[in-house]
Amino acid sequence: MSHIKYYLYKNIFFSIILYIVLIILLNDLPEEIKNNGIFKQFFDFSNWVEQKAKFTSTQMQESNLALNFLGNLRKLTFSEAKAFQNSGLIHLLAISGGQVVPLANGISKVFSYILFYIFYKNTNPNKLMSFINYFKIYLSLFISLIICSLFGWTGALIRVSALSYFQSIKFVQSQYFSFFKLFPFLTSKIFHKIFVLILISFSFGNVFINFSFLLSAIGAIVLEISSYITNFLISNLKIFKAICNTILTSFFTGIILYPFTNIDIINSCSANILALPIVCFLITPLSLLAIFIPNQFIFYPYIIYFLDISLFILKKIAFTFSINTTNKNPFDKNNPIFSLEGLVYLNTILIILWIFSDFLKERKLFKARNKFLALK
Repeated sequence: MSHIKYYLYKNIFFSIILYIVLIILLNDLPEEIKNNGIFKQFFDFSNWVEQKAKFTSTQMQESNLALNFLGNLRKLTFSEAKAFQNSGLIHLLAISGGQVVPLANGISKVFSYILFYIFYKNTNPNKLMSFINYFKIYLSLFISLIICSLFGWTGALIRVSALSYFQSIKFVQSQYFSFFKLFPFLTSKIFHKIFVLILISFSFGNVFINFSFLLSAIGAIVLEISSYITNFLISNLKIFKAICNTILTSFFTGIILYPFTNIDIINSCSANILALPIVCFLITPLSLLAIFIPNQFIFYPYIIYFLDISLFILKKIAFTFSINTTNKNPFDKNNPIFSLEGLVYLNTILIILWIFSDFLKERKLFKARNKFLALK
């Protein structure tokens, strides 16, 4: 057992050191690459979405809130922004994984089923399933990059493309076997993440100085850990799993961001339980339809109407659960979270959560490998 603990602590130590070295090196990139990256300078179609969003929002009562979901534009009044901040719902305003992953996965699944029914009679089943699996990954990645381009390459969207899809590419995964001897104390999950972070930082800018990326990544990893705890506590009953997962995610996120937001954690949990289904099942699909369906479509006015009602309900929840704990505008760059101290804090928390999650996923493999090393 002492050998296992020794290798565990050594693994954690080297993981932290590698993350710190990576952050320092990425901060020394040329300014143009560090701030913008290489890729997104040539593929940015956000102007079209922005214009469509502005036109569509003029037809709605909740025009300010609509712009957040239609074009990723921050046009809330101070009272609206404060209500979402104090109720713990402000994270729902960012276009991120909640919008991209269902859309990318949904489209890729439809095409995968089509391919299966076309080729399953004349193709080896194993080869066909392997091809479909790779096809889904690359198609989902392609769709996610298009959405990133349409909505301005925000850090939250880049996080989804990189950590949801890039890590699944065979080329990325194969690099671990090439460099394993150089990093024997790293889990494959941590290595893949570091490899992808280097790749996307050159392509889209240094993610460790991107507050949108950091906040989105913290939210995603907290959700992942909460899901693990929920599955351990509740074996079935999906509705209770969803409620428990929402409560745990809101609770942990509230604790992490409490020094900068001062929200009421219990109040935030209650607000999120009510608001999340509205955003996921109403606002997100209706927003996408409103953007991509032509205005002349016969049912377009009904899409706008129901989207407006959904946004009104979301705002009503935010104001109902808003407790006047702070008068700071959450979008104000003078907010402490956007300071150097906030940047260091968010990076530290994110690295700790990533390492914890990766060890949680690979705990059995880690124990087996370290037992083998202990026998040498």
